[in-house]
Amino acid sequence: MGATTVVAIIPLFLLHRLTTHATPIASVNVHNFEDDWDYKIQPHSEPLIGEVTHNHILPPEIKVDVPDTKFVQSSSSVPERVAKKLGDAVRSRVSCSVCRLGVGLLQREVRKNTSFENIRTQFVGLCVAFKVESESVCTGVFDVFGPDVLPALKAVRIGADEVCALCLGEVCGDVKNPLHQWEVQFPEVPKPVTREPDLPKPGLPTFKVLHLSDTHYDPDYVVGSAANCEEPLCCRSTSTPPLTADVVPAGKWGSYEKCDSPKVLLDSMLKSIARDHPDIDYILWTGDLPPHDIWNQSKSSNLDIIQETVEQMFEVFPNTPIFPALGNHESIPAGSFAPPWVHDPDHSVSWLYTKVADHWRKWLPASVGNTVLHGGFYSILLRPGFRIISLNTNYCHTLSWWLVVNSTDPAKELQWLIHELQEAENKGEKVHIIGHIPPGASDCMKVWSRNFNAIVQRYENTIQGQFYGHTHADEFEVFYEMEAKETNRAVGVAYLGPSVTTYENHNPAYRIYYVDGDHANSTREVLDHETWTIDLEEANKSEDEPTWYRLYSAKNSYQMESLRPKSWAKLVDDLVNNADLFELFYKYYYRDSPVRPTCDAKCKLQILCDLKSARSHERHKLCHDLEIAFSS
Repeated sequence: MGATTVVAIIPLFLLHRLTTHATPIASVNVHNFEDDWDYKIQPHSEPLIGEVTHNHILPPEIKVDVPDTKFVQSSSSVPERVAKKLGDAVRSRVSCSVCRLGVGLLQREVRKNTSFENIRTQFVGLCVAFKVESESVCTGVFDVFGPDVLPALKAVRIGADEVCALCLGEVCGDVKNPLHQWEVQFPEVPKPVTREPDLPKPGLPTFKVLHLSDTHYDPDYVVGSAANCEEPLCCRSTSTPPLTADVVPAGKWGSYEKCDSPKVLLDSMLKSIARDHPDIDYILWTGDLPPHDIWNQSKSSNLDIIQETVEQMFEVFPNTPIFPALGNHESIPAGSFAPPWVHDPDHSVSWLYTKVADHWRKWLPASVGNTVLHGGFYSILLRPGFRIISLNTNYCHTLSWWLVVNSTDPAKELQWLIHELQEAENKGEKVHIIGHIPPGASDCMKVWSRNFNAIVQRYENTIQGQFYGHTHADEFEVFYEMEAKETNRAVGVAYLGPSVTTYENHNPAYRIYYVDGDHANSTREVLDHETWTIDLEEANKSEDEPTWYRLYSAKNSYQMESLRPKSWAKLVDDLVNNADLFELFYKYYYRDSPVRPTCDAKCKLQILCDLKSARSHERHKLCHDLEIAFSS
């Protein structure tokens, strides 16, 4: 019997077990999607930091012992390449046909006013019967996500085909969805002629910038617990030992299995950064602070972790400006960021914005409170002529269920971004953009990503760098010119910082950037970047503190003339044609982890396509040349 047939039969069986008196699914007043916020606000205009006149050596000559590579090319114990994040994990387990069946069932039950409890019974029964997860995880997922998902499905005006196309993307085919087609409006100002400036000369002032992402601090991490447990997150006292394998005990400093960061790992990293990099000018902090136990979280538990990590950062870096961005795991349920037109306090995300606005006052001017409270984003002037814009890219998250109701420019964020960039262009400012979910990620909604790419292309002369996290890998995304006969002109690059968490198969890491600093003709471009990491396997064998070391410098390791978009596009081409270079890139991708998965041709194609796809769910178009190359 096929899986689809079984899925179809089990819900029918469960329907006979429904009770008759229980809680109805709430109807949420979405106020006709009204958001009367005026995005045309005056940009912040007082530089946050003083003039930086020093020149950081690229790369600094720090004497460290770099551990030898221990990676074995093939081994029966080395796992196949796995999906990297929640969105990809969903896609790896849920086919489009199963999604349509499940969403169709849920929509029918919601429209029949079936109770919350009865739908819960069906969901948990299906989840357990198909061995998706244990009963406790299945129940927890429904209890956390159900109160958001079911009212959203009750409010949607599209069917299961369209819902699944929004959530899963191009794997569901080219599904027409006119209610989710929208375009941002650009001012009637001609785009300036694109001219490539001369490369900055050595010896000029530079900024040294720390990038931290995806710390995923787990306060319940327990040394010696099962690291290879049955649940989606392990290394806890409650972790269920594996049923068919020996227990792998959680190490002191972390684990390569499905585990997040213990407190000692974060302490060690921050202590090492403060010691080895006392000259950091500012910090980019791109989100995902809570752990991956999305079935077992609450608003209070997430807020506790946010507060603890903010206080720790402020304690270690009391005099260093920090510029945060929100990760999808900060919200409850994970990834759910209801637009401002959802006023119902049970579904609004204002509880999160209020708290982070209070925390971020440590680093941000009071004037950005308007945008932070409205949508979790902001813009600040770092230095004269140099601006940082922090976006809430969770507004493109495909598993944010209120976007299935209406995805049109949530919180007017992209329209606000255009206003900020146009003002910056008018004043001759250069801009760096930070966020959590990169615009090319498979769990970033296609229509949002397409509009964002149009913004990047229009303001390519102004945007000099983009910085994200989310994927946990050490990688990048190239933006190519849209609507061109040839898609080979690169107009931007997104730097995807490596995760601090090891989840999963990674060595923990952080990134250092060197940015063109204060001088007469500063481009504000990224001049080089380097990744710092530890050998987790060796650290867990030792009684000593881990040794954090510089793994590589992008410019030196990849022999790049510069880190401009065209150089990253050339690197992608080189990675296609040079097997040794790709192996080096893949080594850094996992930070030289000894358990990184083997990477066959399919894996290589996926990674290379990721690098070319800053526009989500257009992989067939952007990667058609790769598909041809790998099929020959």
